[in-house]
Amino acid sequence: MMKSDITAIIEILDQRTEPVSLFPSKTWNPSLKPRIEALNEWGSSTEIITIIAALHLRNESLSLSHSYAQQIEHDMTGAYWHGIMHRMESDYSNARYWFWQASRHPVMQQVQQRVSEWLQQHWRGQVNELRSNTILQSFQHGGWSSEQFIEVVKLSSTLDDESKQLLTMIQAIEMDALFQYSLEALST
Repeated sequence: MMKSDITAIIEILDQRTEPVSLFPSKTWNPSLKPRIEALNEWGSSTEIITIIAALHLRNESLSLSHSYAQQIEHDMTGAYWHGIMHRMESDYSNARYWFWQASRHPVMQQVQQRVSEWLQQHWRGQVNELRSNTILQSFQHGGWSSEQFIEVVKLSSTLDDESKQLLTMIQAIEMDALFQYSLEALST
């Protein structure tokens, strides 16, 4: 039953037409909050709490995601979700700390590869304000890291819409990979 509850929530979240915002200002779908909270009925294992934190973050409920991430911050996956949440609220020093705690997470290598491949396919010759960013250029050649991504995200308030979309897509790649990993951990 828990799997079907999670699947139903994911189906609603997947109906979004735009990826999760770099800096959410409000919950995307408030009606999902109680449905996500109901997953607590299935226990308090690290894997369940991780999924709850991740689903709240995908729903742009930063405060609720944070309350669950704090419960699992001893876990590398929990630390990773915690870091993403702090980056999304522009608390970069806290984000750096949690990414450091998750620095050996196996998803980081997957994200590095996926970001590089995505940039090589979608960022060819486009002229935008990020084109000259050396950190982002290193991402294109397999040099992505969550810590360096913070530095690029910090620039976002000064960037054009095309550049912001690019950063949002990179974040979506990261969140998707970590979410898939979190779901697999729940299944084992």
